[in-house]
Amino acid sequence: MGSSLAGDAERRCGMKTLGRTIICGLALLSAGSTNLISAQTPKDAAARTAEVVLSDAEKAELKAFSDRANAYIKMEKGLAADRLSPKASVQELEKQRQALRDALQQSRPNAKQGDMFTTPCADVFRKLLRATLTRPGGQKVRTSLNRAEPLGPQNLKVNGVYPNVRGQPLQSVPPTLLMNLPVLPKGLEYRISDHTLALRDADANMVVDYLPDALP
Repeated sequence: MGSSLAGDAERRCGMKTLGRTIICGLALLSAGSTNLISAQTPKDAAARTAEVVLSDAEKAELKAFSDRANAYIKMEKGLAADRLSPKASVQELEKQRQALRDALQQSRPNAKQGDMFTTPCADVFRKLLRATLTRPGGQKVRTSLNRAEPLGPQNLKVNGVYPNVRGQPLQSVPPTLLMNLPVLPKGLEYRISDHTLALRDADANMVVDYLPDALP
């Protein structure tokens, strides 16, 4: 009987010890996770584009820009020519692009620079881009932009073909530069032409609008 009671006591003691060990282990794990998060946060913050404080009016301008971009894509999807075959040859694909461009030009014959990037909207875009390029690490973005042959604003024309000098690949926009800009609907993309920000229709390879002196 005495041996049984002693065994029960030992088991209970062991369970308490195990419980304390688990609790301590969880506490250490939690503390370690917190320290890890705290240690990573400054790096993550440094890697992200600096936060830009916008007024309600500026936020409304970006919302209006997004609405115009979505309306453009909705209009395009309603066109009979808005179907590019993924199996088409290079020659056939270019014919389809030309047909889509023709249809878009006919749908917006009076399109001009500033229709998408209105004056108040343009001011907000310049503010966002300036914040990105003047923050720590902004020089790396500039270096990336300068690798491609620059195109001047004179090469861009609304409703015209997006120029591709000497057939070089179109210059991609560094992701860091896009972080503060409104997300575009599928089919539209931002492009950099020297200091100009262009809005390109990817399927039609057409200039939808452009913003001169967008980059400081």
